[in-house]
Amino acid sequence: MSGRAAISRRRRGEIVRAAATVLGRQGCADTSMKEIAREAGVAPGLLHYYFESKDELLLAVVGELDRQMSEAAAAAVAGIDDPLERLVAALDAAADRCARRPELWRALLDVSMLSLSNPALQARCQELRTHFASGIEAEVRGALGRLPAYSLVAPRDLAGAIAAAIEGAAVAALVGGRDTTSWVQALKVMVLSVVVTAYVTAGQDPPVARLAQLLRPR
Repeated sequence: MSGRAAISRRRRGEIVRAAATVLGRQGCADTSMKEIAREAGVAPGLLHYYFESKDELLLAVVGELDRQMSEAAAAAVAGIDDPLERLVAALDAAADRCARRPELWRALLDVSMLSLSNPALQARCQELRTHFASGIEAEVRGALGRLPAYSLVAPRDLAGAIAAAIEGAAVAALVGGRDTTSWVQALKVMVLSVVVTAYVTAGQDPPVARLAQLLRPR
């Protein structure tokens, strides 16, 4: 990649990150291209050099949100080998994002609402949610694959339910200003109950002490 191309790519990334920041701070309805340019520290005309329309920029923003969520999820389980510990760490990290990164969820919620009348944006939002659920499914499969009996819940369905619950908690925190830490703790109890069921189905005693340790606040 040439020096000019590298600069262009970096500048484009800066604009997209600036757009995500402004959208998360004040929402799509109150965000103008001029405000995004100000946040990015560039002339308004330069935005139109990189993005022909606000819709095109919104598509790039969803990609940026997808990247941030994927990187955060990967960082949460880095260096953890035990499958159950990885799953719990991923849930804890999601709860932390709900509390510490409300702007990320606000941007996603706003863009999702706009996508209802924009097929291209809707497809991109669906791709983000598929990536999110797929990451959870990988951790679920790793944990359930170690159980003495097959889980009564399919890994994909459990992952989808977890993803929906996390997003719902994030929306509740945004709309109602609620601390959803206790909700995520309840979600962990529900997920680990699947582990208990698998042991009981196999006629074995579940590792209660081990599961209780995983449920302790971190």
